[in-house]
Amino acid sequence: MIGRGRLLLSAGAAGSGAFVGAGVGVWRLALYQGGAADGRVRPLTTPAPPVREYYGNPTHPPFTLGILGDSSAQGTGVHDYDDTLGGWLARALGDGVGDGGGRHVRVVSAARDGARAEHLAAQVARVAPAAPDLAVISIGVNDIRNRTSPAAAARHLAGAVTDLRRGGARVIVGTTPDLSVISAVRSPLREVLWLLGLLLERAQTPAVAAAGGTPVTLRTAVSRRFGADPTLFAPDGLHASARGNALIGSHLLAAYRAASTPPSRDRTRPGRVGPVHSRP
Repeated sequence: MIGRGRLLLSAGAAGSGAFVGAGVGVWRLALYQGGAADGRVRPLTTPAPPVREYYGNPTHPPFTLGILGDSSAQGTGVHDYDDTLGGWLARALGDGVGDGGGRHVRVVSAARDGARAEHLAAQVARVAPAAPDLAVISIGVNDIRNRTSPAAAARHLAGAVTDLRRGGARVIVGTTPDLSVISAVRSPLREVLWLLGLLLERAQTPAVAAAGGTPVTLRTAVSRRFGADPTLFAPDGLHASARGNALIGSHLLAAYRAASTPPSRDRTRPGRVGPVHSRP
């Protein structure tokens, strides 16, 4: 078994970009040769569900939610948009979960399967005309698969956050999770994917914060839960299930609530915000 500390030292010596470049073959081997062979990775036969545009009571104040990113944001893995990350957030915001104030939520989604950070500029252009009040971004896995250096991926992500903030949106970013919790991944590939995700997350987090967004470190917030509970995964073993999206959404919503609340001495530290729970 490869020690994680040793991997960190190796990455530091070689440069994170070079390490990620070499790691794309490891990713493909881990997920498709290893997992598919024993049935733990099962390709989905249905696309992501169509977006449900409106949530909440039409008499409540209007609120626009922008959804950007990859298949995790698009909703791959579930059949009903209510069970996607965007659908869960829209329903919770419409119900006033966590603040008691209902909203009439419009969902505008530009998320696409296979998207990388470099595609976010085009996605921002699609959602910007709707003037979102809140924009949620989930991105990163495809940057690892396609050998994007952490620095370049973080730069593209920061650009998207900056543009959305200029348009008046609060921006919440779910950073790259711990990929080693995917059941198809075995040692020593598990340790390598752990490192690849960590390197990207460490680049994403300060870049998002510097651009005016709020990063939510999914690695620490939810990855352990995913590793311990297979029902948080969709049938393919890669994407989140309805329960998984609800777990992720609760942490993103909590971060939005905290970012929207005036600072106080006892305010919870960013990145340590507890989840907000909605009805099932």
